[in-house]
Amino acid sequence: MPYFDIGPSTGQLHENSCWAASLAWFLKAVQGGRPSWNQKKIIDLFWNYTDSNGAMRPEAMVGGWNADTRLKMSTCVWPTPNATLSDLPLGNMPVCIAFKHMTGFAHMNVIWRNGNDGIVKCMEPFFPYPGVNGKRTGRMVERSFEHFNFGDNVVLAWARPFDGRSTAKPSEAE
Repeated sequence: MPYFDIGPSTGQLHENSCWAASLAWFLKAVQGGRPSWNQKKIIDLFWNYTDSNGAMRPEAMVGGWNADTRLKMSTCVWPTPNATLSDLPLGNMPVCIAFKHMTGFAHMNVIWRNGNDGIVKCMEPFFPYPGVNGKRTGRMVERSFEHFNFGDNVVLAWARPFDGRSTAKPSEAE
């Protein structure tokens, strides 16, 4: 299984740029002819996908990231709560996951399997907490999938072609 936490994590530049930090880290981790944009470049490119606070709008992420051929990503909305790790189209490559945090706000991490059932490795961009804008480093952590199960659904974005073993039908996972 690939080992993706060998490089440094990416800390988010401001309180709502977890999506940009996650995408920047994801692009460098999976490579495959994708751009290696930094977080500032990603914010500039996708600013029109955000709300007035700089948070990524889920519908914009689903449609926009999937349609942007430079990213080579597929996206979907996956129902929760009570989803299990084995339910997700999650293979050996990192997956961006937008989710409702247990404290109620929307957040994004990059996750990948670590070999333990129900546990994923994560690139967490919002560290240290609360931290100072422009000074966060992010961190690598292990989490139970329950950490992502507090909303009605999660938004997933993964490298196309999908390198996994999903039980989802192709129309659901692509």
